[in-house]
Amino acid sequence: MVGPTLMLQSLILMLLLIEALFYVWFGGYLAHNLVGHELIAALIVVIALLWRLSHALGSYLVAAFMRWRDGRSLPFAICLAALGSELKARAITFNWSQAFPGWALGHDPVGSHDGAPILLVHGFFSNRGMWVCFRQRLAMAKVGPVYTVTLEPLAGTIDAMVGALEIRIEEILRVTGREKIIVVAHSMGGLITRAYMAERGARRIRQFITLGSPHQGTRLAGLGLFESARQMRHHGPWLETLADMESADPPRVPTLSIYSLNDDLVYPPESSVLAWAENVPVSAVGHVGLMFSEHIANRVITAIRKQSILA
Repeated sequence: MVGPTLMLQSLILMLLLIEALFYVWFGGYLAHNLVGHELIAALIVVIALLWRLSHALGSYLVAAFMRWRDGRSLPFAICLAALGSELKARAITFNWSQAFPGWALGHDPVGSHDGAPILLVHGFFSNRGMWVCFRQRLAMAKVGPVYTVTLEPLAGTIDAMVGALEIRIEEILRVTGREKIIVVAHSMGGLITRAYMAERGARRIRQFITLGSPHQGTRLAGLGLFESARQMRHHGPWLETLADMESADPPRVPTLSIYSLNDDLVYPPESSVLAWAENVPVSAVGHVGLMFSEHIANRVITAIRKQSILA
């Protein structure tokens, strides 16, 4: 059983170390049995690729089956493009940027120092390293300053992460001297931010943008570990309570929800629709792939610039 204080970076590093030790043992075993070095190298490469393929293929097949069962099948080329984007995104995040977020991202902030501060909020089973590509695109577009946050421990509830999010928001506003912040959230990060606004109020939020957030839950939540996954069950009690809180005091914040019809973790896709948001469906991109898509990043940058003009 995973302890309540386990941090994702430590877990990924441990798994990478175990994997490396396995390759050393496996290579030594084969060499002892007189297998050629070229064949040993080829076998290790194949095993490593298959292991990384499994990172996305399991949930992808489950979601594909659900779409087929419900008569929602999408064109094969679009599905293949989504799988490709997801494999690339997860290979980067689970083998590099989340294992070494300090090296991959460096220090906050990046981008412009003249605009409204932007906070990137990661989702379930993630840390700030998930934003390695998206953050760089925002910096190149000279919006921001752009900040990140890591909300842990892994076994924490969404409610517990609200407090950590509030601390980070207040810290950024204090450093920048601003009164409001723009939040761009991926997946569960959108729910954490909604809970923050429902409990603490939305006076600190200038604009709210979500990428693949299961606003009404997901049928795949049963595959996840920890209480936070159970809180994301499709139309589950936690989400119903959050919706009731918002109905009593709706957040008056410009909101954009971007979601993928090919999402392999949020199903059905309309679970990402918010009644009080501008909802934008896309395709040919996976769940983590949303943060690696140039098109999605440009859509977010456009929305941020538009809101800056209107403000």
